[in-house]
Amino acid sequence: MKIRKEFNSRTVSTRTAIGNAILDELENTEFSQIKVMDVIRRAGVSRMTFYRYYENLYDALCDYLDIIVTGYMIEGGEIEDPGVFMRLEHIEFSLNYFDRHSRYFLILNRHGLYTVLIDAVNEYMMKNILPQKKLHMYELYAYAGGLLNSFLKWEENGKRESAHSVALMIYRLFNHAQMEETEENESI
Repeated sequence: MKIRKEFNSRTVSTRTAIGNAILDELENTEFSQIKVMDVIRRAGVSRMTFYRYYENLYDALCDYLDIIVTGYMIEGGEIEDPGVFMRLEHIEFSLNYFDRHSRYFLILNRHGLYTVLIDAVNEYMMKNILPQKKLHMYELYAYAGGLLNSFLKWEENGKRESAHSVALMIYRLFNHAQMEETEENESI
């Protein structure tokens, strides 16, 4: 996988245009049927530009998610304080942030590309959160998967509940589990 990880405004806008073009194509076409030529035409970039960044469309799709996640880390304050991620207000922020990018998440999920999403979430937790927190990796996998699945179902169900209500459910679930573990460890 070759992905150029520059984050100046010009490269990000080009990479975002490519990502959006893939999403546009996915509106009516199966991922396996999309051609690079269709994407570059829609994105308004040259073939050389596409291959300067990526080896294939899958890499471009993963990179687009990486751009979304980088924005998430910056806006959510996780770069300065990785411990913020399980707080109620941050869970609510997460739901709202990813709601702004719901098209990406829902299209990928609809096309059976859930692995792109869960792999990115798992990688994010292992690289950015695990080294900073005193949680076991299985707790992080459970939290990340639970947050992603809850977000997808919330979106698919038309966001009938508020982001705060869903965040509160997730927070209580994981806060309750941590309290039980603390009680269990104290009784040993």
